[in-house]
Amino acid sequence: DDRLRGVRGEMLILNTPDFSLSRPVRLLHPRFPLYAVPRADAQFMIGATMIESRSARPVTARSMMELLGAAYALHPAFGGAGIVEAGVGVRPAFPDNLPRVEMSGDTVAINGLYRHGFLLAPAMARLAGEIVFNHDKPVELAHETDGQRQSA
Repeated sequence: DDRLRGVRGEMLILNTPDFSLSRPVRLLHPRFPLYAVPRADAQFMIGATMIESRSARPVTARSMMELLGAAYALHPAFGGAGIVEAGVGVRPAFPDNLPRVEMSGDTVAINGLYRHGFLLAPAMARLAGEIVFNHDKPVELAHETDGQRQSA
């Protein structure tokens, strides 16, 4: 789809037994939003950058330093954490960063979830189901932009 652009996201998996979380935490860091997701065995997924790029090359030194600095700002225990993994993914995004559920013939497409795929997947699947089973009726997204409801 030529309306989509790539948004590069970089993340780290860190290991520290000196800190624990019972649920994901989002930190509104002055430079970029950060989230820490607890995993098994004292591991945490720290992410993620938002870089306007389709490049899937390895994590950059700058991003790694920024992610580590933001993790340390969240809790000093991350200063002694081991780096288990560094990863990169390219997310599809529309110009307005809002997702779309669209039907073309017999095909239903869900795309443009930007950095919210995990959170929005259930709602997007529900919309896709409504489109498939009620394709003769308009289906609306559950959010509004600038006071106007958006149609799927």
